[in-house]
Amino acid sequence: MFARKAEKILIIKTGGLAGFVAAEPAFDVIRRENPKAEISLLTSEKLQRLARASAYFDQVAALPPAAESEMRKGFIKQLKTAKFALVYDLSSDEDARKVYAGLGPFRPKWRSVPAPRRKRDAVSAAPVSEKFFDAAGIDMPDRKPDFSWAAAARKDSANMRPSWFGISGAFGLLLPSLDPAFRWPAENYADFARMMARNGIMPVLVGGKALHNFGDEVADRAPEIVDLTGKADHLQLAALSREAHFFVSDEAEEVHLAVGAGCAGVLIKKAGREELAPEGRHVVTLTVTDALGDASSDFVWRTLANMQLLPEGQHAMRR
Repeated sequence: MFARKAEKILIIKTGGLAGFVAAEPAFDVIRRENPKAEISLLTSEKLQRLARASAYFDQVAALPPAAESEMRKGFIKQLKTAKFALVYDLSSDEDARKVYAGLGPFRPKWRSVPAPRRKRDAVSAAPVSEKFFDAAGIDMPDRKPDFSWAAAARKDSANMRPSWFGISGAFGLLLPSLDPAFRWPAENYADFARMMARNGIMPVLVGGKALHNFGDEVADRAPEIVDLTGKADHLQLAALSREAHFFVSDEAEEVHLAVGAGCAGVLIKKAGREELAPEGRHVVTLTVTDALGDASSDFVWRTLANMQLLPEGQHAMRR
């Protein structure tokens, strides 16, 4: 079901970065199948800048926080006056349900993905399915998320270049999880960062503001590191991912964007946890039975060497 020339489409994709990345093929096909429609995206505040850099949306807005009830009511009232002909709900979460209810009985045609069975699925699982595309009358895209466009956004801006952050020469990305229960320990990240530096590869730590204290802990152990926790936004991470030799991560949401932008590397996770990276990518997952710290820096390095991701001449590790 596609919009006619003058119609307006609303896409709802709130939630986290991982789910937004997984939805990218759906954004693309909706845009291609509705080239003349005006497409608006309703998303999370932290995802607005990344979304605005894409060619998929004509307008991007964030849903006000649930705590701001009057502001949210006013916002939904504005959505009603926009007279959307069609809504693609790619979240099926509480925010989307409240928008659905707020639009009342004369709401637009509504196409929703199946609701996630578990809270974690809403964050990291692919938010689209063949069943959804069949119901929406769209051919399901046969490709993985591709964020090469994000790396190219504002490519002429100085703050999109590694040098803006003091990065020069060969470098690799370290992407720690926000959740300490599923995060490679600080001592492991620091040990690996020192190993990188001794082998002529600049270690770059990237994450959100909430990881600032963890970044300080790693930097105290490894002063060689470039600590960008809370300093690089999603667009800048995409640009860095295009030029990095590799990444090392655990359960960081940022790894989804790095992989989508074309970076390869190593994931460290506990046994029984879901696979994080999109399938078919150049990513090796190291699974540990007990503590994540059991995955040694040496083994991670050898894995990267076997993947041929180290700069030429750096396969022989210098401890």
